[in-house]
Amino acid sequence: NNAESLVYQTEKQLADLGDKVPADLKASIEPKLMALKEKVKESDPDTELLKSISKDLQDELMKIGQAAYANTGGNASPPPGADAGAAPPPGGDKKPGDFIDVDGQ
Repeated sequence: NNAESLVYQTEKQLADLGDKVPADLKASIEPKLMALKEKVKESDPDTELLKSISKDLQDELMKIGQAAYANTGGNASPPPGADAGAAPPPGGDKKPGDFIDVDGQ
């Protein structure tokens, strides 16, 4: 099941990132992806071989993420309207007459 998830995740990342993934990285990933897909289809796959192929593919998948991050210049901008780190206005949303009962009375 983990191997099937890894196949799906790899295919999705390759499709989503498209041209952001360098050709040489795609070329090294595709044979590993195909090998894992074939192993997953087997009715009784060699679990050690399945783990080994999965680990190799996971390592390549991390490289995809690193390449995509590097292609953005490492500056992932926040979504529009998100003021990350912006301080709240002085007084916040308190209105005149708001108070805190610290004595419990």
